[in-house]
Amino acid sequence: MLVAGLMDAGAPRDLLEETLAGLPLPAGSFRWELRREERHHLAGTRFEVNCAEEHEHRHWSEVRDVLERARLSPRARAWAQASFAGLAEAEGEAHGCAPEEVHFHEVGAVDAIVDVAAACALLDSFAAEGTWSTAVAVGSGTVQAAHGSLPVPAPGTMRLLRGMPICGTQLQGERATPTGVALLRAFGARFGERPAGTVLAAGHGLGAKDFADRANLLRVEVEEIAVGQEWLVELRMLVDDQTGEQIGAALEALHAAGAVEAYAVAAVAKKNRPAFEVVVLAPAAEQERLRSLCFRLLGTLGLRLAPIRRSRIPRAVEERATALGDLPFKLRATAEGTQAKPEFDALRARAAQLGLTPREAAERLAPPAGESPPA
Repeated sequence: MLVAGLMDAGAPRDLLEETLAGLPLPAGSFRWELRREERHHLAGTRFEVNCAEEHEHRHWSEVRDVLERARLSPRARAWAQASFAGLAEAEGEAHGCAPEEVHFHEVGAVDAIVDVAAACALLDSFAAEGTWSTAVAVGSGTVQAAHGSLPVPAPGTMRLLRGMPICGTQLQGERATPTGVALLRAFGARFGERPAGTVLAAGHGLGAKDFADRANLLRVEVEEIAVGQEWLVELRMLVDDQTGEQIGAALEALHAAGAVEAYAVAAVAKKNRPAFEVVVLAPAAEQERLRSLCFRLLGTLGLRLAPIRRSRIPRAVEERATALGDLPFKLRATAEGTQAKPEFDALRARAAQLGLTPREAAERLAPPAGESPPA
């Protein structure tokens, strides 16, 4: 359904064909088809995979080898491997064995490898910066598997759902499959409010079943974050046992690791100890990595996290000819028009080459009295 939804939303068919042709699987082990169908009078795309080895048992190491040799981009490969690694861990926990000992049964069959590889390749083609999902509808009742009749959600699926919001427990039948949930986890799907955005495309991926209560489809939306608005995560921590040199080194490392901003302010902590409050702004997708780095760099035992919305004025960089030679200028659009100023590090380097201070170099770039600066 995810593959079909991504295709319906405009993913390139030639990428799907190349991805499936590049899977190192036995010749003739599967056939696939894309076609238009309806569910409850709603049109969408159906992606169907027919396999010659529907229930072949595979170990995680075998699946990992297939994905390693598949024709996938680095990010798509990482997602696909993370999906099956999550499945192996969940199934191993459910059956009381190590992930490497898990026989994948249905989810290790060719159709699951095809589905996961294709979904990861197609999502990567949109260069998505983040993935959001509604709460996962799970359904109820039982489902037939290699181990017999299992409750819905199946034990492995239930473990993959940990930390995710679920709904639809009153619906009949299996509504969330292990591979679908594993993909959400691999993508790092978020379930809270997403940034304001503009819808660029939408698609419907249709499932094989046609439930009586509602249309069996997955809607995929491709959105572009609204100009000037984005969601970040703010991390705050009080540090009272590190030197100023260590705090400074930590801030440099956090900036280098991708923090949008990292700074420290003087504070008074418990027992009236002088301290620093370190504040880090992280892209939502990077919050876990930067959180771990904060613990490692600063030795703090706890930190506070809060989502914040940031509004920015559109900016750009343009190379301009000046009295000091070509220099990069930062441009920003305001209600009064476009404002420009030289990029300071470049200006400082040019000043040093010419034996000037940065202030003297800036004065040489300033327009004569009575003239407006160039737009």
